[in-house]
Amino acid sequence: MVDVAKILGAFLSLTVLAIGGTAAAQEAPATAIERFAGEAEVGSHPPVPIHLELRRSGDAVRGTVSIPGGSFELVEAHGSDAIAGRFHGPGGGGSLTLRVDGDILTGAFDLEGQPGAITAQRTPRDAEAFFRPPEQHLDLTTAQWLEDLDRLVEILTRAHGSPYHRMPRERFEREVAGIRAAIPALDDVAVAVAFCRLGALIGDGHTSVALPRGRPRLPLELYWFEDGLRAVRVAPTHRSVLGARLLAVNEVPAPDIVTRARAYIAAGETPGFDRANLPDLVGNPDVLRAIGIEGRPSFAFLFEMPDGTQKRVDLAAEADPAQSATLGDGAPRWRRNGTQGFWSERLADGSVYVNWRSYDELDRHGAALLQDLDANPPRRLVVDLRDNGGGDYTVGRGFIEAIRSRPWLSRPGALYVLIGRETFSAAMTNAVDFRLTTQAVLIGEPAGAAPNNWQEARRFHLPNSGLRVSVSTRYYAFLPGEHEVRPDHLVPPEPGDWGSPEDAGVRFVLAQPS
Repeated sequence: MVDVAKILGAFLSLTVLAIGGTAAAQEAPATAIERFAGEAEVGSHPPVPIHLELRRSGDAVRGTVSIPGGSFELVEAHGSDAIAGRFHGPGGGGSLTLRVDGDILTGAFDLEGQPGAITAQRTPRDAEAFFRPPEQHLDLTTAQWLEDLDRLVEILTRAHGSPYHRMPRERFEREVAGIRAAIPALDDVAVAVAFCRLGALIGDGHTSVALPRGRPRLPLELYWFEDGLRAVRVAPTHRSVLGARLLAVNEVPAPDIVTRARAYIAAGETPGFDRANLPDLVGNPDVLRAIGIEGRPSFAFLFEMPDGTQKRVDLAAEADPAQSATLGDGAPRWRRNGTQGFWSERLADGSVYVNWRSYDELDRHGAALLQDLDANPPRRLVVDLRDNGGGDYTVGRGFIEAIRSRPWLSRPGALYVLIGRETFSAAMTNAVDFRLTTQAVLIGEPAGAAPNNWQEARRFHLPNSGLRVSVSTRYYAFLPGEHEVRPDHLVPPEPGDWGSPEDAGVRFVLAQPS
């Protein structure tokens, strides 16, 4: 059966398949081409963008129906103002009826038993142009920024399923009024960062305004360990501070900086969500300036060295930071092979380690892994979700069910799941599934996403700046009464995990009897 959530619930980078393209190229030049763009809804899933290209030849109609992530080919379709036909593609198929009334197209369809509706308007753009994110423009007039603010408020308050679930309407309106009054005196980047703060007020991690793309960055990466923020990557000229603990920036103590920066992070998730996102904000020059820490041209970072001494390094933002030095000369295990969404290896003791960071082609990857495990059972299976930011949890449930159906694998001492601060969205949900439906033992840190919160994001772009806005549309309660998904054994990351063959979490698992 087609997975509707996978097709229509995830806003991914566009991959418009050229289904029917060859046939279109072979049609006579006189064939009329009409294009429409709008939204489609299936069941209770959030609306998604949709683009239709109709190619008429007499009464016959062919074409392509595109959504984020793929396309369907329109076949056996006939009609003029009212069109009836069928469609099919990698995600399944079904029947479809369309009605064109001037520049407006409306339609109804059945996708593998799931009814849906389409509303679209005529457009000159092809599918690629329609789905391409708009260019970002920050050099705007006050009037343009005010127009973007009005649109942002409209998106946050009307598209969100419950915009005031965490804060009173009055507070939100005060914040909007404050930004509106300040815009004439702010520079463009400061306005964009203020929009980010407004999005964070809604209170869930799926609702946000993205910071501007392509801005100069500091040649520094921080990571939040149990004793504070430490440098894990830095410009080679300052490699001596790798592993050192941050004390202050421009003489502002690190705890004060963290407190100020929290205004730019959704408060309704978990402490792990803060730990995952705050380090990037503390190292972002635009955010530092927004919270009152000037750096023109550089910022003075004060570190505590391993021997207790202090060292100051001056860091300036760079458009394209040069090569950097990394703590331990390598990433921790859960961040390795970053271009692979699903990879595994057999460890020296006979255990199989699986890094599951993406849902792309999970069905195929999971089946191949389980086939290998069936042929050569491991001492234990270790599934790592610490670098998984989410996707389609229903696909993940299929993989988990395949594990659960193997009693020799889903039993105490044989199945471990690693979770952490970056286990978010669908990955958090699947961590809950492991706990509730299998014999897995969870190791690591609490997941970044709250188990009972708003999710299922829709994405928009502001009309003038092009800034991206994400808004949650659906509430889930995966662990009623619980504030976070906690591991059975708390094993937080350590500085020594960087560059080591194994990290603290994996070492803990390997030390358990099997």
